[in-house]
Amino acid sequence: MVISSLVVDAAPGTEHSITERLFAIEGIEVHSQEENRLVVTIEAETVDASHAIASSFIEIEGVMNINLVYANFEDDPSLRKVQG
Repeated sequence: MVISSLVVDAAPGTEHSITERLFAIEGIEVHSQEENRLVVTIEAETVDASHAIASSFIEIEGVMNINLVYANFEDDPSLRKVQG
């Protein structure tokens, strides 16, 4: 499991609609909003899946920027060394 925390910058007045769209995505939680910034976490199976989810945010109307704050990917099965 990969857990990432991000800050999503929203155009003024779009915060509510962005929050609703984010809640509709599996593995997403919106924790708080301060002015036009939303604090979001992503839970995904792999780093690549987490990146794909975060990258999809830019397609949401009103999203201005996405900033990765923290990522824990030590449990990503795709990064495990092959035992031989």
